[in-house]
Amino acid sequence: MAKPSPAQIKAALQQAIKLRQTGQFSQSFQLLQQVTTVAPRLAEAHYHMALAAIDLHLPRTAVKSLATADRLKPKTPEILYTLCEAQMACYRHEDGLKTLRRLRQLMPKRRSIMLKEAMIRMQLGEFDSSNEVISQLIDGNPAYGENYRSYVQPRRIKEDDPIIPKMLAAYERDDLTTESRYHLCYALAKAYGDLRQDDKVFKYLNEANSLQRSADTPNMDGAAEEVDRLIEAQKDAVIPPAVEGEDRPVPIYVCGMPRSGTTLVERILGRHSEVSSAEELAIGSKLARAALGGTTKVPGQLGNVPQGTLDAVARRLRAAMAESADGDTKYVTDKSIMTFLTMPALALALPDARFVVVRRDPRDVALSIYRNHFAEGTHKYSMDLGDIAKQVVLFEKCVEAFREQMGDRMIEVQYEDLVEDPDTQIPRLVKGVNLPWQEACLHPEEGEGAVRTLSLGQVRVPVYKSAKGGWRRFADDMKPFIETYEALSNVPLRD
Repeated sequence: MAKPSPAQIKAALQQAIKLRQTGQFSQSFQLLQQVTTVAPRLAEAHYHMALAAIDLHLPRTAVKSLATADRLKPKTPEILYTLCEAQMACYRHEDGLKTLRRLRQLMPKRRSIMLKEAMIRMQLGEFDSSNEVISQLIDGNPAYGENYRSYVQPRRIKEDDPIIPKMLAAYERDDLTTESRYHLCYALAKAYGDLRQDDKVFKYLNEANSLQRSADTPNMDGAAEEVDRLIEAQKDAVIPPAVEGEDRPVPIYVCGMPRSGTTLVERILGRHSEVSSAEELAIGSKLARAALGGTTKVPGQLGNVPQGTLDAVARRLRAAMAESADGDTKYVTDKSIMTFLTMPALALALPDARFVVVRRDPRDVALSIYRNHFAEGTHKYSMDLGDIAKQVVLFEKCVEAFREQMGDRMIEVQYEDLVEDPDTQIPRLVKGVNLPWQEACLHPEEGEGAVRTLSLGQVRVPVYKSAKGGWRRFADDMKPFIETYEALSNVPLRD
């Protein structure tokens, strides 16, 4: 076959880019593989193939493509920044820091690169070095609110911390953007909570959430109906007991509401020598929904999904887990929050998978969600206490609907029981996911590696119970949540 002309190669590259832009990631990746085969020195093709690999949750593959692109076109900021992101996604954080240093040499005044480095060091537990960088950023640009939130997030603020007068001075400025102001308000609420000045906490929390909500309006319309349809589509499928074959890795899903203790459970399991963590892949429920077919309003029945479709889902998920995990082990945890929506579908696609559902007092969950900032575009319900109540009720509805169907494929963990009696509850958890007992699981705080969730500070200390019942300090402020939750669930919340 004749070698394609430069014009044909360019056309194929543009087609692959369009495929990716329209969400056809696999087709884009496959076409880019062909392009790089016939044009191996085309850096742009390797770069876009890496982007498609990232969309497919294949970060190790992306790193290889980006390394090639970097060799062909060195000192390109877009390539280096994406390489850093891919390295972090597969837990190569030290390599990511080296890549960032190269970026800083190219753009020494770019503050966003300094903040990126600080966040990586924070995820690695290097809080002092991270704090030093963030403090420099605050002094250099006191009107940028995200720096304050990054400063207070992993540490307990004390009365003599110089960050407090700096934040108050920034709050009085009239040149803050909406985004900077709500980041600053989250930071002030966190600081005053640490100082036990509870009368000030919700003043700033309400302002932060109101500002963020105005910039990114949430919409819970239709959420309850969608959950009902997903339950109906899956409820009649028979879920067999777990059977381990030769496929690897074996998935352990950890799900629950945000801020319910899922990171703690993941870290406990991650201390086991046969378990690695892929953190939150956020791909399982998407693929499961696609496998059901039908439409958004009327999904197809799980019992009618061809086995070939389920097998394809399993291959995609295992590949993503293998490339995203922080080690090469038999078992990999994925704590994607929304897994609870499609547990039966995932259980059929992955006959060896087990599911851990983490429960916590809904009031503590709601308070912790409301006082934290989530990545843009995610958990939009988090900015309103009534919407949080609606989401908690939907989560509980799914768990109740699937409990009997899932059988021993699903184990429920109550956060309060876990922190009150870890010596009993941790062995129960380990046994529930069919792992042999290892004493190291009793000490999740000794786990190494990065933590890329909002719990990055909490999980590096021994299991503690001081967060239990924290909502009581703000009982009056929490009334919108409590009233909505009780009305929707018909379950009175008791002390």
